[in-house]
Amino acid sequence: MPIVFSKSGFLEAAAVTAVIVSVLLFVTWQIASGPREPTAEELGEEIRFLSGELGSMKERLERAQSRLAVLEREADVLRQANRLLRERESEHQDALNTLQSELDFYRRLTGTGGEQTGLDVYRAELVATGSERVFQFVLTLTQNIRRASIISGRARIDVEGTLEDRPVTLRWSQLGDGAAPEPAFRFKYFQQLDGYLALPEDFLPTRLVVTLEAKGQRSPVQRSFEWGSLLVEDAD
Repeated sequence: MPIVFSKSGFLEAAAVTAVIVSVLLFVTWQIASGPREPTAEELGEEIRFLSGELGSMKERLERAQSRLAVLEREADVLRQANRLLRERESEHQDALNTLQSELDFYRRLTGTGGEQTGLDVYRAELVATGSERVFQFVLTLTQNIRRASIISGRARIDVEGTLEDRPVTLRWSQLGDGAAPEPAFRFKYFQQLDGYLALPEDFLPTRLVVTLEAKGQRSPVQRSFEWGSLLVEDAD
């Protein structure tokens, strides 16, 4: 008895066959398009490409480092130039201040500045020494040259301050060994007096008071100075 295939059975078989073929084709495509090991030629090309990129990056880095070194040198030169300019400006200002001070001094002597002062303390200075309790004092005394006469006398020096939270005024005899006489002056136009002041322990000075007692003058000349404003650096 011959085998008879129905139409519906044929269609089912064709459909199954189509599905199997589709699956086989998909698997074959996946295998063909999936990752694969590169060839030696491809690896060589990749290495040459990366080597070229690395060389280019090294060149850019070297150029950047060279430029940075140039900029650092330029910045150093600018810093040195600015420092020299500041130093020269400071020296120039110091010179101007010195000239102005000298001009004021001679104006005071000649009376051309509008002041006809007699005996006076033109400047007072204090210089620190090796001991924190001992200071050198320098007093510059002046007299108008139009007076044209020798003047003499003595300078009394007092120091005001505090000791154990109490206001205290130290006299000349308390500012040294007690044996040295008070500074004396004798001049026609100007004179400098100098000496040393030894302060007792725990004494905090606030003011220096200078009193000039000249022979032939009824009233003494007294000037007071803030202690801190008189301190100057030792020129040595």
